[in-house]
Amino acid sequence: MTISLAKETIPFVEKMIEHAEKLKVKVEKIAEATIIDCGINTEGSFSAGLLFSKISLGGLAKVQLRLLILDDNSLLTVQVDTSYPVLSTLGCQAASWNINKGDFFGMTCGPGRALALKPSKIYKLLDYKDENDKAILCIESDQLPNEEVIQYLAEKCQVEKKNLFILMIKTACLVEYVQMAARAIELGVFRLVEQLGYPKERILHAVGTGIIPPMSLDNDLSNDRVNNALIYGTKLYLIIKSEQDDNLPELIKKIPSNSSSSYGKKFLELFNEAGKDFAKFDLTLLAPTEIIINDIRTGKIYHEGKINLDLILD
Repeated sequence: MTISLAKETIPFVEKMIEHAEKLKVKVEKIAEATIIDCGINTEGSFSAGLLFSKISLGGLAKVQLRLLILDDNSLLTVQVDTSYPVLSTLGCQAASWNINKGDFFGMTCGPGRALALKPSKIYKLLDYKDENDKAILCIESDQLPNEEVIQYLAEKCQVEKKNLFILMIKTACLVEYVQMAARAIELGVFRLVEQLGYPKERILHAVGTGIIPPMSLDNDLSNDRVNNALIYGTKLYLIIKSEQDDNLPELIKKIPSNSSSSYGKKFLELFNEAGKDFAKFDLTLLAPTEIIINDIRTGKIYHEGKINLDLILD
């Protein structure tokens, strides 16, 4: 594949820098790198959240904010559509690169992951490697990176520090709420490809929606709410081209979050039980709530799961 995730996202980063004040974000230089603070020491905005989400998806998806009326509730949602569902999510959006340097911890996604090949097993699975002299990363942390962190990231992405662009958010900020709601497709692709071993090349197009739960400035409450919204408030529509032995009626039952033995429990309760360690967390729960599959080989539609508002709005 000749698509460069870095190249696709550069225009969105430039737009964020150019319109920083209007987007309620702040641009500054730390150790030559360009830091775009989207919510740590700034208010952020819905527009910044949509741009952040597009960048985290490698510029390969359309991201929109919508107001949804469901069961007499007025809810904000984020809708994402892409014709590169695997590359844009597993190869870019998944926050699967943890940065631990001194007192800095950050969960990292974005196109720079493909330059650093973090984690390498994903890019072997995708058979993908990007090349660019600019690296763009999206990091969730409670603080801005220092010179040691920037040096480490530049080395791993094989770029000069002046060509490193880092978008920063924290748990309890508006942009975080938006970008988490934009992860419905990622949840489904992760479940299908990484956990269930479904061949990636059969997943052709995707549309996903996620609910933005009631927002709070409290870290623990926000962490609980955005993850509960993922588990109990995401809907995914996939267009695939199956092979004859796929057995989609049985496969689709294994995809939604209600297939997990942990279904029905709140995220924070389970996360605390796992010692706040995702390595010990039941990852089968991090799956779309509702999934629809359109198999273009047979023309059939399969549907499983249902949105559970009680566990989002409680």
